[in-house]
Amino acid sequence: FLVLRMFKNNKRSLELEEATKISAYKQQVAELEVQSLRSQMNPHFLYNSLNSIRNYIIKNEPQLASDYLANFATLMRKILDASQQSKIDLEEEVEMLKLYLDLELMRFSNRFNYEITVSPTLKDAGLNIPSMAIQPFIENAIWHGLLNKEDNEEALLQIHFIDTDEDDRILIEVTDNGIGRVKSREMHSHFKVHKSKGISITQERLRRLSKNAIHDPIEFIDLYDSNGKALGTTVKIYIPLL
Repeated sequence: FLVLRMFKNNKRSLELEEATKISAYKQQVAELEVQSLRSQMNPHFLYNSLNSIRNYIIKNEPQLASDYLANFATLMRKILDASQQSKIDLEEEVEMLKLYLDLELMRFSNRFNYEITVSPTLKDAGLNIPSMAIQPFIENAIWHGLLNKEDNEEALLQIHFIDTDEDDRILIEVTDNGIGRVKSREMHSHFKVHKSKGISITQERLRRLSKNAIHDPIEFIDLYDSNGKALGTTVKIYIPLL
């Protein structure tokens, strides 16, 4: 009896140790993947931002160049700080998104507007979420939806941080009134592989960090009017709290 009990205890300890190792391994892989995503995103954004500063200088618009450079430097500092950690304060993430969007507004001559709302229960709550998990969806909404609008309707990007009344996650909705995913795929078929890769990496990262292994953390909703005309896209992103 004693030998059998000792054997069961040893087996249970080995199983627990193996589970801990697997969990640590998955966390490391997730962090490596997000570092890979950052390495793809940052050079592209860096090149476009520096090119915008160059254009302001060529046009002899020193004040605009100075404003853009100041915001760009602040955003780069925040991104470098965030890249050293796997999580970030919710309010800090919102500030990073505002800086990024303000730079894009300057670069595209205010061709779109944006709104960011945070549920009152989430403000000043000291919540931590995975860093840089939202920006890829915002970038896609701008590039593949809003900038391709041909009518005179205002291009609008809405970002809502919503309390789900759950202890382990919040909901972020990114909605644009752009041309829709179907038409965007037709116009930008050569970007399909890169876009799918960025989204799939983020989706897998959020799935591994989530305590709900069954629930898909990302949901795409195509918006249409009563006549079947595309009205844009909503992306629901369930972000785990860390």
